[in-house]
Amino acid sequence: MAFVAWIGIVVIIWILFKILSSTDIPKINGLPEAPGWPIFGSLLQLGENHSLALSKLAKRLGPVFQIRLGNKRIVVANSYDSIKELWIRNQSSLISRPTLYTFHTVVSSSQGFTIGTSPWDESCKQRRKAAATALNKLAVQSYMPLIDSESYSAINEILKECEDGRIDINISPHLQRFALNTSLMLNYGTRFSSSFDALLKEIVEVEAAISRFRSTSNNWQDYIPLLRFFSTKSSEANSYRLRRDHYLEILLGGLKKDIANGTERSCITELYISSRLNQTKISHESSKHVFDNDAFILR
Repeated sequence: MAFVAWIGIVVIIWILFKILSSTDIPKINGLPEAPGWPIFGSLLQLGENHSLALSKLAKRLGPVFQIRLGNKRIVVANSYDSIKELWIRNQSSLISRPTLYTFHTVVSSSQGFTIGTSPWDESCKQRRKAAATALNKLAVQSYMPLIDSESYSAINEILKECEDGRIDINISPHLQRFALNTSLMLNYGTRFSSSFDALLKEIVEVEAAISRFRSTSNNWQDYIPLLRFFSTKSSEANSYRLRRDHYLEILLGGLKKDIANGTERSCITELYISSRLNQTKISHESSKHVFDNDAFILR
């Protein structure tokens, strides 16, 4: 009886091991694979600098190989020719984006996915079409006066603060304001007049933090589901999500108020909301992400 019980325990452990070591995509036959540990895959070997570790693996495994990060299987391309073959000649096959727990389930739970992080669906198709229209050659040329104006404003602020070169200053806030103002004027028709505006600082801080949640090296819970019960990443990500929700409501709410009052800002989101670029009715959440939040910046 005891022997049967032990056999049962061993079988259960083996089944759990197989489940925890399984991947979303089966092993790709004929493609070299990096060595890995059960459950963790190659996460332990990659350390904090994944790009450096992967480049070293490429010298041993070749320019294209597969690697397992927890329960996800990933194909690594590490040469110009392989990248050209995959992302240029086969770009239509790679039009979608993978989803990760921390960024897509926690951070993006209230606002939806941005264009650059969205799996391919009808909503993503509509938003990419709107973005392509707003970023064609003629449209980009029409933005040059805006870029000239923001460049002048940033340089002027730098010269004032450094007293025409007499004192040393940190120019990062001014460059961040230039990047953010350019994005905000194009997307929402608004800007910050000061490089030290409280809302500007908030957006810079939150967007930089959110970009880290997309990192492959910082969020092991994306690859090992069991860690989601113990990790503090989810609560941290949720706090940044709420902060982002707040300023997106401020930006979009101000734009919609002006539209309702007949004040036209002539920005991309206003055109999108008014269905001038897309005749399909869109949701309140989708209109916040006509463009990827990466346009915001800013490190």
